[in-house]
Amino acid sequence: MERTFDQRVVISGMGVVTCLGESVPEFWAGLLAGRSGITNWKNMDKRVECRVAGDLSDFDYHDHLDRVGRGYDAELTKAVKRLLRITPLSGQLAASAAVQAYVDAGLGRVTVDPDRVGHVLAGHNLNTPMITENSRIFADDPEYMAPLLGMVVLDTDVVGLVCELLQLRGPSLMVGGACASGNLAVLSGLDMIRSGRADVVVVTGAPVAMEPAVIHSWVEIEALTFRSFNDDPARASRPFDARREGFVPSEGAGAVVIETMASARRRGATVYAELLGGAAASDGSRQTRPHQDGQERAMRNALLDARVRAEQVDYVNAHATSTPLGDAVEVAAVKAVLGDRARSVPVNATKSMIGHSLTSAGVLELIATTLQIQHGVLHPTINQDEKDPELDLDFVPNEAREHAVTVAISNSFGFGGINSCLVVGCLG
Repeated sequence: MERTFDQRVVISGMGVVTCLGESVPEFWAGLLAGRSGITNWKNMDKRVECRVAGDLSDFDYHDHLDRVGRGYDAELTKAVKRLLRITPLSGQLAASAAVQAYVDAGLGRVTVDPDRVGHVLAGHNLNTPMITENSRIFADDPEYMAPLLGMVVLDTDVVGLVCELLQLRGPSLMVGGACASGNLAVLSGLDMIRSGRADVVVVTGAPVAMEPAVIHSWVEIEALTFRSFNDDPARASRPFDARREGFVPSEGAGAVVIETMASARRRGATVYAELLGGAAASDGSRQTRPHQDGQERAMRNALLDARVRAEQVDYVNAHATSTPLGDAVEVAAVKAVLGDRARSVPVNATKSMIGHSLTSAGVLELIATTLQIQHGVLHPTINQDEKDPELDLDFVPNEAREHAVTVAISNSFGFGGINSCLVVGCLG
């Protein structure tokens, strides 16, 4: 049985702040051009062996408002300036993306019942640098600690920040699932709408602000690239390439507005794509080692929830972190799910250009997927210089390509054996 307009969920607003651009048009232009946003760290402890990142530590929300927020109404602009002044970097980036998506969806121009608009934030451990720094200060002199630490130490501060900025009064919560957080937050928003608890949900992917000890710990377990590309950052993130050696950490935020088809039509909103469904599956293991079975189950269950068949999938946005084992396991899982068609279905990696933004990655890659559906063009997977003979799918190497997408899947997998998949489709 087909879902009614009150049951179908669509994407009606998008916003981004990334190393590839601070607006959706900038982000899309960078993806199409195959341009890397990865640089050397702008401000990082020299002892950290990984020297490359999608570093947004110099983000200036005043400059962002001047360039991206010219169309915001005066009251919203005033609220952004007032609230972001006392907000750490992660919250600044997340709120800036959420405001973009809200305005893009036209929610600021029409009357909507704020009690029926929810908010789900993807992320956890967002302000580790502030906690670490104030722990050092406390050891020397507690009187000099940041007065707001007790508030912003809880990640729910970012949830409240977005709700205050956008005057949202519906259900609000946050979802933490490591690198799968973004997809899990979208799934929570989807469930919120399907259950009737909200008509509209803002889903915000918040970044983890980079802290030297954490970055160094990922070097120690050889999850990051640090051997070959410290002096050539644009080439460091290279999913599926034979010379891949680990992920590139990145700061970046993304946000989407999802709502029922009926709600979007009532408002006359622009609809970019349909969120057909999704699913999550656990490996039942705390290990960082990826499991093919869990990834397969997430993809198969997502297709079941979306009510589409594997043979209808004509594009995959891969998790593809650029780790030797992770990319290989995902390719094997995609082959198992798509069967004989796997080699004819394009698979690309947004992370090749923006690195791995961790808890916000799923939302940013949903936006990238939606843009490709909307425009009928696939962005490239860059840095495909040396083919890995074990990985034989179509990775859209190095150049964008026209390709009509009817049904796409977008994967996100996280430490702790958390696997997730979203299914997105063009309207029909």
